[in-house]
Amino acid sequence: MDREKQLQAFYKGELSKEEAEEFLHWYHSKEGEDYLSSKLQENWEEKGPSVGDRDLWDKEALFGKIISKNEGRNNPQQPKLKQFQPRRNWGMGIAASLAIIFTISILGYQYLSDKQKSPKETLAWVSKSNPAGQKSKVILPDGTTVYLNAESSIRYPKDFKTNRKVELKGEAFFEVFSDKQHPFSVKSKDLSTTALGTAFNISAYEDSDLTEIALTHGKVQVEEISGSRRAELIPGEGIISHEGKQDFIKENIDVEAVLLWKDGILHFDDTAFEEVVRTLERWYNVRIHIEGDHDKGFLCSGTFDKNEYLSNVLNILGHSIGFDYQINKQQVNLKFNPQK
Repeated sequence: MDREKQLQAFYKGELSKEEAEEFLHWYHSKEGEDYLSSKLQENWEEKGPSVGDRDLWDKEALFGKIISKNEGRNNPQQPKLKQFQPRRNWGMGIAASLAIIFTISILGYQYLSDKQKSPKETLAWVSKSNPAGQKSKVILPDGTTVYLNAESSIRYPKDFKTNRKVELKGEAFFEVFSDKQHPFSVKSKDLSTTALGTAFNISAYEDSDLTEIALTHGKVQVEEISGSRRAELIPGEGIISHEGKQDFIKENIDVEAVLLWKDGILHFDDTAFEEVVRTLERWYNVRIHIEGDHDKGFLCSGTFDKNEYLSNVLNILGHSIGFDYQINKQQVNLKFNPQK
């Protein structure tokens, strides 16, 4: 093997983990020391080789290069150190040699550590997201269909066909392509949902303490990320979890009502008013400001027509709860009437 090319590849970070391990083993061997020392002395004594050739084997020069490269990586704004020029003083050469052996050991450790980072750190991800007021349909690389609600996002690894893991923020309905060799799982907040081939809905918005999982067909297993609790669901069942309450409730769910959002239909079933406000903000891409005293524990119920105008929704809610409203582009002001 051409050791000169190998050293250049190591310095550039182009060696594989196995190649880097082999190189470091050779570098610290007696053979490696003798070879490097001979090349160093040969290049110092010869006048013919170019500066580039001398720098490769001049450990003092190489030390300067690696330090510059390391510091530049840690602080991109910091100017690189000037390259050391070869010196004739052999004592200085020995000192530089010791320094470069120490440095290349550290560099080798960093090199191999980078190669051994956990999949969470090194995995390349693909992300899909919707802003408020927009819904979308996403086809994953394995054929799974995802209906993504407003102000929601998913991400999955690039090797998804063999590593079917999805992370969800917000709400989505999954129609999972069956592949028994590669289980499909979705991480949403503190819960993980695993399925082979099925369809289910997950609602796990960051600004809500509620996570809801509803199964339409097939079978899924839902478990806490901590592994403390888990449950298997059959169609029509769901899991309700509230952050901070440490609950994990399995119950029957009206699946048709849960999925109305896919068809552009707003549906509230004893939903807290504050949650209704957050839903309207996501649904219509507006910001709602509330004035006046109101009952924060008020529960709202109702189903609206498909793609109903915001003004119509506010008319009905305002009449029921007792507020007036104004819409100014993306800003909505609700003013509660004084209670008599």
